[in-house]
Amino acid sequence: MSRPSSLRPLALTLLLLSALPAQAQVARQFSSATYTGLGGSRVSTDFDNLKDAINLDAIGGFRIVPAQAWGSLSAELNISISVSPGENEGVPGSVGGGVFGGGGAADCGQCTSDPDDFASQTFSFLGIYRTPGRFYGIGEGGYTLSLTSIDEIEERGRGGFTYGGGIGFRFGQETAAIELVYQKLSEDLQTIGLRLIY
Repeated sequence: MSRPSSLRPLALTLLLLSALPAQAQVARQFSSATYTGLGGSRVSTDFDNLKDAINLDAIGGFRIVPAQAWGSLSAELNISISVSPGENEGVPGSVGGGVFGGGGAADCGQCTSDPDDFASQTFSFLGIYRTPGRFYGIGEGGYTLSLTSIDEIEERGRGGFTYGGGIGFRFGQETAAIELVYQKLSEDLQTIGLRLIY
């Protein structure tokens, strides 16, 4: 009576071993469907007295539809963090406020009254379309959560629809690519960046 129960661990082990090739195939397929990337971008605002910030970008993607004759579709998560804030040149009439202070130009089409330098952190969830070919076009759209050091930008909302586009070059069929991408992140923010996808 004890023999069937003693055979259960052996049968379970054999069953698991027989499933390993299928699991390895699934792992390979998942690995070929994912990609990562690193890049740098210049983030600008619509405020005349804020210079551009330089951000470091990290990208993680999943190929929903791999390369076809018409192109490919991917889902991406992009995280971008300022490593060099944009200088705040001051508001009109401020003392020592760069071009606007100390008797400088008093005309400022759109200025922020926030005294902080401009820095941002963005988290973007995007759908990406890439055309076929070694040189290719990029179209993207999705949602971005933006956290910045400027009160006026924060007050207008941290999240919103993102869209953009760019061009890319593949070094090979299944190898790395370099991409130049423009994104309109929100009402006040836009970015242009260069990134390596691998």
